[in-house]
Amino acid sequence: MNNPFEFFGLDTDATQRALDVRYTELKKELMEKRFEIGEAGDDAARKLGMIDACYEEAKAAIYARDCQHDDGDKYLDIERLIKNGSLNDAQRKLDELPSRDAEWHYLQSIIYYKQNWFLESKKQLEFAMSMDDANPKYRNSYDKLTKIMASKTVRPEDLRTKEESTQGRQVNNGVPTCTGNCCCDLCLANSCCNCMSSCMHC
Repeated sequence: MNNPFEFFGLDTDATQRALDVRYTELKKELMEKRFEIGEAGDDAARKLGMIDACYEEAKAAIYARDCQHDDGDKYLDIERLIKNGSLNDAQRKLDELPSRDAEWHYLQSIIYYKQNWFLESKKQLEFAMSMDDANPKYRNSYDKLTKIMASKTVRPEDLRTKEESTQGRQVNNGVPTCTGNCCCDLCLANSCCNCMSSCMHC
């Protein structure tokens, strides 16, 4: 049936415990009535054959509703962390969420934007719009970001991907490299040493 909660006489916001209690009560009632003669017995037998399926459907609806509510509360917490500038904590909480829906990608785009990873931010907004193209918040953010990226206020290095923006800048506790690659740096240092050694023998 379209609304399994109606089968048990419950509202759609009923808790799992309320559903369990009503399921037990109704099943016991139907098992007693099924032996009655006439329409009442037939109706009880028919409902008894439906009760388990309706119970499972209602239980699944409650689970989905509660999970959505939990994610919504976590999203509010992540938004608060972003506004306070706690981007690492916001990213950690975002990564801990079990599902990645449109809002997840939207918040990820904001975190990337705050770190000047504009291309990565744009990709996340595109994911969000592909999953929920009717949400004006995603479209407006995408349009604003596109204008910002097209303006002269954005530095060329900020238009790199996340990987490119960190490549060669720092390794090993923040020590910068010369060539952007540790192996190349070692080769360069070795060449310099050989050159200096040759000069000292001259």
